[in-house]
Amino acid sequence: MYAFLRGTVAHKGLESIALDVNGVGFLVFVPDCVHRRISPNQEVTLLTYCHIREDTFQIFGFLREEEKALFTMLLGINKVGPKVALNVLSGLSVREFGRAVMESDVKAFTRVSGVGKAMAQRIILEVKSKLGQDTELSVLLGEPDAVDVPPEGDDVYEALLSLGCTPVEAKRAAAGARKELGAEATDEDLVRVALRSMAKVK
Repeated sequence: MYAFLRGTVAHKGLESIALDVNGVGFLVFVPDCVHRRISPNQEVTLLTYCHIREDTFQIFGFLREEEKALFTMLLGINKVGPKVALNVLSGLSVREFGRAVMESDVKAFTRVSGVGKAMAQRIILEVKSKLGQDTELSVLLGEPDAVDVPPEGDDVYEALLSLGCTPVEAKRAAAGARKELGAEATDEDLVRVALRSMAKVK
């Protein structure tokens, strides 16, 4: 539906914001990690996920691709709805989520509102079952074997690292730029597009 919304924060609620997009106010639900980083009257770009059912239409917003990807992945787990997924992101950073899964830390999940022991175990088991089969998920959660160094001579990846990107950010941004521009693009153009895509989510 909406890939992103860019506008001005008109109001902050407890778990949501009203985003003024050219005079139209969108109610966007956000996790605490996003809520804390934005202020009223601030212009912001939110990556969005639209949850549509027969009787409801809700928009969820995130500042980083990693946050949206984790939220979307959680919705694919049995009995995890958008409210619980949002609570998980509010209670755990992406890195903390990955650590909790890798270490089977049930208590880390049960500290999240709405997550009991059975659901925590389900989340851990289902996410672990996908690791190794889903490269993007493995990279997202920081699985050591998944964050491999790209082939030697990848100047775009190395340039992004030199500009302060993390290995995961550089790998994902470089891959996205190549997908957008194609195989004939110059390294300079690839770096420019990769940085532009990253700037949109910061």
